[in-house]
Amino acid sequence: MNSSIISARFSHRGDLEHWLRELSTRAERAYARALTQGQEREARSFQYGMGRLINHNDPAPLISTLLLKRFPVTIDEFVESNEFLGRLADVWPELMPDLKALNPDVFVGEKPCHEAFLGGATGIGKSTLARITILYQLYLLTCLRDPHWLYDLDPNTRIVFPLQSVTPDVTRRVLYEPLREMFEAMPYAQRHLSWNARKTAALELEGGIHVVPVLANVESLLGQAIPGAILDEVNYMRIVENSVRTAGPRGLGGRYDQAEELYRELSQRRKSRFLNQGVSIGCIVLSSSARYRDDFLDRRIREVNEIGRDNVVVTQHKRFEVVPSHRYSGQTFRVLVGSERFRTRVMGDDEAAPPGGRVEQVPIEYEDDFQRDPEFALRQIVGIAVDSIAPFIAEPGRIVEAIDQGEALGLEHWVNSPDVNLGRDGFPRWHEQAIPSDTHALRFAHIDLSRTRDACGIAIVKFLGMTRTEIPETPDTFLHKPKFAAEVAISIKPDPDNELILSELRQWLMQPIDRFGLVVHSISMDGYQSADSLQIFRHRGIRASEQSVDRTSEPYEYLKESLYDGRVAMVDSPTLRRELYQLERNPHTGLVDHPPRGSKDVADAVCGAIYTASRSRVVRTQTGYYDRQGDPVRQQLQRPEGRRRR
Repeated sequence: MNSSIISARFSHRGDLEHWLRELSTRAERAYARALTQGQEREARSFQYGMGRLINHNDPAPLISTLLLKRFPVTIDEFVESNEFLGRLADVWPELMPDLKALNPDVFVGEKPCHEAFLGGATGIGKSTLARITILYQLYLLTCLRDPHWLYDLDPNTRIVFPLQSVTPDVTRRVLYEPLREMFEAMPYAQRHLSWNARKTAALELEGGIHVVPVLANVESLLGQAIPGAILDEVNYMRIVENSVRTAGPRGLGGRYDQAEELYRELSQRRKSRFLNQGVSIGCIVLSSSARYRDDFLDRRIREVNEIGRDNVVVTQHKRFEVVPSHRYSGQTFRVLVGSERFRTRVMGDDEAAPPGGRVEQVPIEYEDDFQRDPEFALRQIVGIAVDSIAPFIAEPGRIVEAIDQGEALGLEHWVNSPDVNLGRDGFPRWHEQAIPSDTHALRFAHIDLSRTRDACGIAIVKFLGMTRTEIPETPDTFLHKPKFAAEVAISIKPDPDNELILSELRQWLMQPIDRFGLVVHSISMDGYQSADSLQIFRHRGIRASEQSVDRTSEPYEYLKESLYDGRVAMVDSPTLRRELYQLERNPHTGLVDHPPRGSKDVADAVCGAIYTASRSRVVRTQTGYYDRQGDPVRQQLQRPEGRRRR
């Protein structure tokens, strides 16, 4: 409550300074009474309020304390006392520092917590911390005589604590029902509070205070005063492409991120109603176990670590740091945490860590989990997010080797920027000095027009000739396979105000062909709106065909085989590197896909160009088995023996 509100509230009492003197007198009497009765913490509260009034001319903390109908207990007593949760909640000792950070003693001047981001492993009590925090904040409000008056709310405005998880069923089972059971079983609630016991869908307390589960959308927040909330498992909330809730390019929907939308609305509503200079009650708790890197909670935590934010608490724990130590034998094994050069795996006892590798010491009880599924165990037990849950390219070092080969060949970008935003940057500009001198070499281009309108990927691949591998089982026989160099890997991202015009894209792509004499053997496109463009390319004398990398996994299987064989060199593109590293196989369809918040537009373009090149006649005729003199070896298939005819 600021001074302007106080002036407006008490203008009918006459001079404001006279009223403040009266307030100071009342506080001094209350302070003396608290000292006499041995209530040291209550006396500290009045002492803090008097200090703010005298030194900063801020009466809000003192008013908040004088408006209490009962002085609240600390979070320690709330958890341990049988009057509250002493017999109802079992909190591990390792979690008590986190619980204190989420619920500071604001009545004696401790810095309030407005938002809490709880990450890390599974099974470390994140939901328990969130439920107890909301219960404690709810308890603090019931200690006030009139919370609506204190926070300058309309008397008819509902004060709501919303609860939301990934589904309504999970919200009820994990958040709402345990919270309500603890509340109704608290002796304090039974003695001092009243609520509508017949209504089970929500907890409705006297004074217009509600705890409401299943917050489905932001529209349900309208008109509510929200001091705190729980958004549980935010990394698993819905992400909808082409959603009508958000604007996208070409007049279509954009990407709707449920967690982002709910958090933004809750945060703004809390700031607009419950930012009080006196006593700030309420906390928005966001929790989720680790999943993908750059997930919603991962971004929020990184934001706090990089730029810092006041009144925000971040917790991230490994499971074996929180679970009581008597459950473990004390023996450990070593786990190499995955990076762009290697995947997560269990290390040998005497094995040295690779340069730059991160090693975790994990209790021996979890060794089977890491042997069975290292990436899953890393997320669930150690709480480290991964780039891909079911990685398609299991050896990321192959991607780095392909980039190293590109650097050895002197590959560099042909444009000023390989990743552009169409509205901000326009189309990339071709650099004549970067165009290779061997313009007549065999090259193949692929255009990936994203169905989600997220970005357009363009790649140009050069055929480098054949590799020659001797077949041990067949002497003097060699297998010839093609080698490729991905020279161009470009991402062009449209926005709601600047859609991607296909005619402009074709005109831009033809510039190196028309201006610099570059020869492109063929251009392939995915099936999305490609018929007209393919016809125009053919009219210009360029072979053009439709090639999709989404309908079957065969193109990506060929790309992976080529990477593992060391037959691909790539220009160093951070977007291409990230997309290839994050590729994962869909367990339901068997197709290759990207994480929910990821992309694979540039990877699709490179994959499409390489696969199209491998299927072209000029490359296909050189692939196969050859003898030492370079002549093809034709293997005759033997027909199975059957009955001899008489």
